Amino acid sequence: MRPTRPGLLLAVGFLAAVLSWSGLRAWTSTGGTEPQLLWRSALTIALLAVAVFGLGWPVRQWVRGDRARRIDALRAARTAVLAKAASVAGALLVGVSAGFAVHYLPTLEIAARREQFLVALADLVVSALLLAAGLVVERYCRVPPEDDSQDGGVSAAT
Repeated sequence: MRPTRPGLLLAVGFLAAVLSWSGLRAWTSTGGTEPQLLWRSALTIALLAVAVFGLGWPVRQWVRGDRARRIDALRAARTAVLAKAASVAGALLVGVSAGFAVHYLPTLEIAARREQFLVALADLVVSALLLAAGLVVERYCRVPPEDDSQDGGVSAAT
């Protein structure tokens, strides 16, 4: 599995921001009501970030040489896939939250809109934490290349 490219994450985040902002603007301009952002969403995303990090920690310990507990190879692979998914989902959620925050920015003098802006900012921050947790855990899952030869890379078979 290849490491997640920053360009992909930037593209996903930017596209999500543009689409959420323009979609929300188009929806409200035709008389639709804005979806209510809840503080629970920030808590849920934060718990996901902690879970991703928590699942990656034992893999990190094993890769660094602490072999006291056995790590199943399938579990390590699943953790790497989860980390990649978390980074992409984090980028997507950062973009959506940024789109909502930009939508609410011009009307911050209204208390209800200001609260929705603050929820969008909280979602943005914890989504960035999810993105970061995914990238960090993906790095934890990298296994350094093995150097079987003792003589500077020359194989014993030659």
